[in-house]
Amino acid sequence: MKPLIECVRDYIMQFPELKDGCLMVDYLSSEGIEYTVDSIPCDPIYKRYTDGGCLKQFLFVFGSREFYGADVLECIANLGFYEKFEDWIMRNNLNDVLPDLDGRNAIFIETTTKAYLLSADENLARYQIQLRLVYEE
Repeated sequence: MKPLIECVRDYIMQFPELKDGCLMVDYLSSEGIEYTVDSIPCDPIYKRYTDGGCLKQFLFVFGSREFYGADVLECIANLGFYEKFEDWIMRNNLNDVLPDLDGRNAIFIETTTKAYLLSADENLARYQIQLRLVYEE
């Protein structure tokens, strides 16, 4: 079975707005535009049933390093990219287009926050959005 982070990365690689297809895992360099999928610590149980079964969850962020500065249009474009991503996730859920979890069954994937600026320096900023994948084993 492939690790969940690899399955999520494969899924996000299908996002049509992803520039240059450079999607790292738990890593962003300090140069240029780049994207990453980072896992977030959480309780792996989303819902427990009385029969002992459960739904599991995998929390992660989709983040990027983007050009940043006093240009308002550039900053708007950075956040606009994440609005398109959030819409893509929502449309995919409505159409049952979910990650292939290599033997596990994806129930849904959702954003749990709006996109936000996490950190910035003079020329580059890190933006990210948090997500949850709920699945059965």
